[in-house]
Amino acid sequence: MKRLIIILSVLALTTTAFTQEKPAADSSSSHYKQHTLFCHTALPQLPFGYFLGLSGSYTKFGNKDVFMPGISMGIILSHHWTIGMQANGIGNSRDLKYPNVHYNETDSAWHTGQLGGGYGGALFEYTLFPESVVHVSFPLIIGGGYMFYYKEDHHSDHHNSNHDKNWHMTTYSHDYFFTVEPGIRMEINLARMLRLGIKVSYRYSPDFKLPNVSSGLLNQFNAGIDLRIGKF
Repeated sequence: MKRLIIILSVLALTTTAFTQEKPAADSSSSHYKQHTLFCHTALPQLPFGYFLGLSGSYTKFGNKDVFMPGISMGIILSHHWTIGMQANGIGNSRDLKYPNVHYNETDSAWHTGQLGGGYGGALFEYTLFPESVVHVSFPLIIGGGYMFYYKEDHHSDHHNSNHDKNWHMTTYSHDYFFTVEPGIRMEINLARMLRLGIKVSYRYSPDFKLPNVSSGLLNQFNAGIDLRIGKF
C-alpha cells in the first residue's frame, strides 16, 4: 500500500510539473529569437516581413571592369522565404567603349559607342538559420534587361554669358534579353532591422545580341555587397 501511495505521489508531482511548464513552452514558441552583433532579441513570430536594399557589385564584360549599383525590395515569409524584385544598372558606362559599333553613311566611317543599360526581375531567396548572427541564403533572379550603344556629345552655348554646356545622347543599337542569376549570399545581422550581405552569383543571358561583341558577353560571375533595412 505504501508503495502504491509513493508511486501515485510521484506521478502527481510529475504531472503537475509538466502542466506548469507547458504554457511556458507554448509562449516561447510564439516568439522568434533573433541574434545580432550587439544583442539577442525575442521578436513576435510574424507570418511575414519586408525589406528595402541597396547594393553594389563588381563584374566583367569581356576584359572590361564593370560596376553595377542596384536596388531590391520584397516580402519575407516565415523568416525564411523571400519574394521580391531586384534591379541593377551599369554605373561606369563611360569606361565601356566599343569600337566599330555604328556605321555613319554621312562620313562613311565606323564610330565608337559606349555601353549602357541594366537588367532585373523577380527575386526569390531562401535563408538558412535567419536567427543566427551570420547565416546563408540562396538568391535567384529571373528576368530580363536592356542594353544599348550610345554616343554622348556636348557643346558650349556661346550665346550664354555662362558658357553652359549642352549634352546630347545619340543611341545606336539596342537589345532586350532574358537573364537568370543564381547565387549564394552570406548575411550578418547588424541590428534588429539592419542586415549586411556579401554575395557571389553567376549571370546567364543566352540571347544577348549587340554588334561587335560576343553573345556571351554578359555570362559572367559577380561579387557584391548589399545593405538591407526592414522587418526580418
